[in-house]
Amino acid sequence: MSEYQYYEFLAIDCPLEAKQMAALRALSTRAEITSTRFTNVYSWGDFKGSPEKLMEQYFDAHVYVANWGTQLLMLRLPKTLLSKEMLAPYCVEEGLHGWTKGEHLIIEWHREGEPGDDWVEGEGWMARLMPIREELERGDYRALYLGWLAAASLDDISEETSEPPVPMGLGALTAAQHSLVEFLSLDEDFLAAAAQASPPVSDRADSPHEMVQWVAAIPADEARQYLLLLLQGKAKQAEREMRQKYTLARRAQGSPTTAASEQKRRTLAELHTLTERARAEHLERKKRQQQRTLEKQRQQREQYLATLTEDFEQHWREVEDFVAQQIASAYDRARDLLVDLSEAYTLKQNRDEFLRKFAQFRAKHSRRSALSRRLDKAGLK
Repeated sequence: MSEYQYYEFLAIDCPLEAKQMAALRALSTRAEITSTRFTNVYSWGDFKGSPEKLMEQYFDAHVYVANWGTQLLMLRLPKTLLSKEMLAPYCVEEGLHGWTKGEHLIIEWHREGEPGDDWVEGEGWMARLMPIREELERGDYRALYLGWLAAASLDDISEETSEPPVPMGLGALTAAQHSLVEFLSLDEDFLAAAAQASPPVSDRADSPHEMVQWVAAIPADEARQYLLLLLQGKAKQAEREMRQKYTLARRAQGSPTTAASEQKRRTLAELHTLTERARAEHLERKKRQQQRTLEKQRQQREQYLATLTEDFEQHWREVEDFVAQQIASAYDRARDLLVDLSEAYTLKQNRDEFLRKFAQFRAKHSRRSALSRRLDKAGLK
């Protein structure tokens, strides 16, 4: 089987200049390069550049997918919005880590899986995962905890390892966070166990009054800093910083359970115990759902058979019409309807009548070998 490697980089805050695009072209003559994106697929050979260096110099997001099981997500954020110290509790050597370069923090989620039989595709992951960057900028650290959780599922991590701070809302992930769970192949039951200690995100909408109160309390020096960012043409950075601080202040006021969840850190052994319980509950729910589905199908089947009993002769004529077409698909429809009629007669406690009419039908069409084979295979004899 040939190799498959997918590289995609995205520039979000600052589009690439012509000189930068030329430097990227020197790394790959086949890549698709625009002012905001670099994409290339390798079936043979390898990429000449360093994804880490490209993230440090040019890009804000990177997705890498290989068909031997390796998958990477990198995001670059301003250090003013997420520092390395804030990231540190969630880092695991083989799964989630970060480093700083200039004014930025670069975070990498790393998965090493077993190659599957299905063909893998890298295209589409960037669009699904990119919103995580904005979520992190707003102070939503669920993606960091998911990265730790995925890495913690590896066998070489000590059972006595304690979890990092548990963010709110693990039980109600965003669409991008659900995509990250899929990207990292995070066990759903493991996630369900971890989410038990995660308080829900407040669904209370921001009110103008709350915003006015928060703005009135901003220190003068901090307010001047926001104004300076606006004058420097950095309106987006000013908005991000203000939104993050407002969101964190609002959460601190409205979620006293967050502090409690951070005080009691569960060990990996405790999480595994909770996972076994969550898996058992999941299997029980799945079993009940299957039973409900089967019961619904049974009821629908009985309702359909009841409609057949209203006019048996009409349906025998339909069978004859199918047979008269003398084509395979019509023979299949005739067989299926005869199976249904057999059950419908039984439902009416008139099985002998069906057997009599069916014997006449088979005698009439005994020379149609293709039809006879279908009837025999269906158990209609």
